Amino acid sequence: MTRACCALALILILGLVSPVVVLAQEESPSGYQAPDSEFQWVTSGSDITQIVTGLRYTHHNWYGEFNLGGLSAFDNRENAIFLGLGLGRRFQIVPRLYFGPDVGYRHVIPDGSDDPAIDTDKYFTLEARLKLELVLGRHLSAFIGVAATNIYQGYSLGSETVGKTSIFFGVGLL
Repeated sequence: MTRACCALALILILGLVSPVVVLAQEESPSGYQAPDSEFQWVTSGSDITQIVTGLRYTHHNWYGEFNLGGLSAFDNRENAIFLGLGLGRRFQIVPRLYFGPDVGYRHVIPDGSDDPAIDTDKYFTLEARLKLELVLGRHLSAFIGVAATNIYQGYSLGSETVGKTSIFFGVGLL
């Protein structure tokens, strides 16, 4: 098992069994409650995937994200298109502040190139993230977090892998 896979597993386990979970189960003193179900347009950036945007559906604090992005900052693949899917859970720490672990998959399609030094093969990534999300208003939230990403150089689990950590940030609009 590679170090990156171990890091992905550790981040997910920490997120699921963290003491923050206990705090999140307490009643909110201010009476603020997130809606049971909502759609949100989310846009984020990181030092691996420079810009990603898509739709997040949340139901009883479980969420799924489908996103599209571009501008890979990884290796020598400067221009790429990402198709991604993420699944996670968010836990309320205090009113309007949430902690959330999630896992995700991205299919990466680099731009074609005539330069043999530029790798144009498709590849994929598996990612585990921990994030803090602050609800700023009825229609706006902001988040920041860390991610452990396992980048598969080819398109199979047996491909050579590269593990990377990154910081990401973004906003959500209702």
